[in-house]
Amino acid sequence: MSQQSWSAVPPHGPDGNGGWWAPLRAWDTELQRSGRVVIPAASRLRYIAIGLAAFSLVLCLGATIGFALAFGLIALLFVAPPFLICAGLSAVVLVQQIGHLRRHLVVTVHGIEVTGLATVPWQNVTGAKVVMNAVQVTVVWGRGSRVLQVGPLQAPAGQVVAWLEAVQHRMLGR
Repeated sequence: MSQQSWSAVPPHGPDGNGGWWAPLRAWDTELQRSGRVVIPAASRLRYIAIGLAAFSLVLCLGATIGFALAFGLIALLFVAPPFLICAGLSAVVLVQQIGHLRRHLVVTVHGIEVTGLATVPWQNVTGAKVVMNAVQVTVVWGRGSRVLQVGPLQAPAGQVVAWLEAVQHRMLGR
């Protein structure tokens, strides 16, 4: 990659000091310097969700075993099924949250990578948007398109989307 300056964002924001654009310029500088920027997934709320799902799983399984020991076979037939359904749903949430925990957005000069989902060149990225404070990237996939659910990141989703659009515009020379 050449060392020429090619900033994808304006030098000054609406306030004249950078303001809203400051994090974008920092990402731009890092992309120019190393050819790669990693925007990590938000993790604090994920850890809380993982803890709650694990607690719910243990509670439901504990109740199932407790009722079975206290009341015998009749409890297994009538009381256990709702608790087992609860445990199953808790396990699904637990696995899902653990999977999303490591879903980072990696932006390179060649394209984007959503850790654990896909690596996509810039020409196949058709758009990015914010949905419920989470980033979604639409890409060309086979004969159709696919939405990559990036999820909440440790950066404001609106800034990430604006920067992705600016970098894509710059990389493709549009």
